[in-house]
Amino acid sequence: MYQLALRSTAQRLYPNYANVDWSGNEGYDKNNVKTYFSTMGCRTANGWDVNGFEQLKDGRGNICPVTIILPTLAMEAKEYTIKNATGEDLEGQTVAKFMSILDQKLHEAKDMLIERFEWICSQSPESAKFMWENGTMAGYDGKDIRSALKHGTLAVGLLGMAETLQILIGEDQTCDNGLELAKKICQLYKDRCDEFKHKYSLNFGVYFTPAENLCFTAMQRFKAKYGDIKNVSDKEFFTNSVHVPVWREVTPFEKIDIESQLDGYSSAGCIAYVELDSTVKNNLGALETIVNYAMDHDIPYFAVNVPNDTCMECGYCDEIGDTCPECGSHNIRRLRRVTGYLTGDYTTAFNLGKQQEVELRVKHNRVIH
Repeated sequence: MYQLALRSTAQRLYPNYANVDWSGNEGYDKNNVKTYFSTMGCRTANGWDVNGFEQLKDGRGNICPVTIILPTLAMEAKEYTIKNATGEDLEGQTVAKFMSILDQKLHEAKDMLIERFEWICSQSPESAKFMWENGTMAGYDGKDIRSALKHGTLAVGLLGMAETLQILIGEDQTCDNGLELAKKICQLYKDRCDEFKHKYSLNFGVYFTPAENLCFTAMQRFKAKYGDIKNVSDKEFFTNSVHVPVWREVTPFEKIDIESQLDGYSSAGCIAYVELDSTVKNNLGALETIVNYAMDHDIPYFAVNVPNDTCMECGYCDEIGDTCPECGSHNIRRLRRVTGYLTGDYTTAFNLGKQQEVELRVKHNRVIH
């Protein structure tokens, strides 16, 4: 079955790989199908339920998310430090100010999520009669939908870790200093979500946001306020969550080494990707090595992107340039995964930011140091 899965991934990008042995699942019953580690959509996951269902996964979901745009906070901290700095350690003061602002925003995010949760809970069961009466959501008592919704997740997300690190210290998580600061930022997220979870008896969790339109719209607003900044806003999108920037020349193993040190902070969903070229279809052993490496390095959820183009005239399928090498047609369907979703033509289906992100992607198996 695993070999068939690898063949499918190499040809059609799916399936992805959920790591049942992930350290975050320690203590879970691996033999109980209702508690298997699984994800929804492109990455959403449920952690331990504080309201009685504990490790149950079936019948629970993400009730509502909110995402903090980290680069904007980093610029606010930097501007504050420039105006109010004392002494020589400007970088240290900027980081400290950033952490203070972030802490405040985490509390604001908590308040926003609770308000949204209460509003959702105010709905009548009649608004989704089939769902409530057929047990789609676990825990429904037949009267109040809060009885089921309280088992779901309130997700606190983040966007643009790589750009944030560039603003604060001039390097990203591919460098040791950047990786250590990224861990510090993620730890604050985790600490606050754990605190909120126990204080309010609601399942707050750290969410590594799959920003779709947001990665573009947030960047446009950032540019309007701060202009073009090298390695920060000199493109049309913010890097999703804690991902290594798509243009970084790293091998699949180096990317996994870095992101595996950050993904463990997330309890509400994350994913790690590597980009491979289409030759992997002829080398499933190499693909297996990469997937096994990700699992062995405690990646919770792993996926592989492989270009998949199809000539709509003759049916030739491979990575295709401007024209089909078999019949010369320009009528090419270009299948790519963008923020977890497959699209037949990313150049028309997605915003300019996501289009540019796809075009900047490095094929990690081609990187040689």
